[in-house]
Amino acid sequence: NFMADVSMMSGPQSTRHYTRPGVEAAARLLSFEPITNDVVQKWSNALNNYPAMLAAKKGDKLVSLDKKMDTIASLWQRPLGVNSKADEPALTKAQLIDIIIEWKFLKGKPRNALKPLLNANSDTTINECSRRAFRIAKAIRQCGPSHENWDESNTSMSMAISELCKLKGIGPATASAILGMYRPDIFAFMDDEVIESLYNGKRGYTLKIYLDINGRCRELAEQLGRKRNRFSNDVSDDVKWTPYKVGQALWTVATASATKNEELLSEIFEDDGSKLIQSRTITEDTNLEGKQGTKGASTTRRKRRKL
Repeated sequence: NFMADVSMMSGPQSTRHYTRPGVEAAARLLSFEPITNDVVQKWSNALNNYPAMLAAKKGDKLVSLDKKMDTIASLWQRPLGVNSKADEPALTKAQLIDIIIEWKFLKGKPRNALKPLLNANSDTTINECSRRAFRIAKAIRQCGPSHENWDESNTSMSMAISELCKLKGIGPATASAILGMYRPDIFAFMDDEVIESLYNGKRGYTLKIYLDINGRCRELAEQLGRKRNRFSNDVSDDVKWTPYKVGQALWTVATASATKNEELLSEIFEDDGSKLIQSRTITEDTNLEGKQGTKGASTTRRKRRKL
């Protein structure tokens, strides 16, 4: 069975219990070490099926929102013109509420209690906070964990995320979605499946946890990219690995497993996908999801203010 397969390849990860469906498959992808050409192929197979899994998750609406985010990202990433200040990238309220938040809620779990808080932000405030965050993010140097600038880059990432977290209803998870659009080479998106597959503790949405999982995504992107560059005729030669793409690949594998897509899992792992489909009980996380009733509703509101 699947857990036996993971046990042979990933040691202690096999004893973990996940609260999100399909995370075991993401853990399996992470278990392939060292990263060889064959391993890069598996990661590439996963990444290439990201659009298909968006459609499987929530249909054309999620696919359309993801494309709109790509369009916004391409505008933000353009070189500045002569009037550089006027051309600085900035987030609008419409982009935040109608595209990014809708995308995030469809792709993961909807946090509708956040909507009044998000709507309370003025367009001017959103614009100003995002400009400051993007300025900080722009200056971050791309480097690996062994580089002398690693700690400095983490400090700058914290500052950029903190700027966006000044907005009502915005926490590290939503901030990572915004910053991942602007600097995908530095920021991964904080999907639940990415957190659970990479973080050794209890899933959470704090800045500390984000820096932990994002550091692992940055390291994986460097390793996958190094292997790609070393073998230029590899099938993944057209992939420029970034932390954002690492997160997409992990989410894709987890979603394929959660939706019981044996054919796709077989394609990704190049084996019998049926052994990756496992029935299991989803443990209830009352601290994050809240309970029905007065006390639970109060807990939910406290926990959902910043995601």
